[in-house]
Amino acid sequence: MKRRTIILLSLLSLLTLTMAGCRKTCTCIKNNGTSHTFTAEEVKNSNGTCQNMKYMYSEGSIDPTVSYYSTCQWDY
Repeated sequence: MKRRTIILLSLLSLLTLTMAGCRKTCTCIKNNGTSHTFTAEEVKNSNGTCQNMKYMYSEGSIDPTVSYYSTCQWDY
């Protein structure tokens, strides 16, 4: 019985960690200090990486020659 409990708790912990990873966001800080947050789905649909989102306007247009944000990083 103790072994089943350990296995069940391990599986439950793994499931919790897996579900928590789906809520990550990409936060980009603009040059004036304000920030904008992109969902993981928005990142996937545009450039695929959070770092490349610094070339993305909030309205969704991309220009790889202009950096609209000073930095972008994943938040979990």
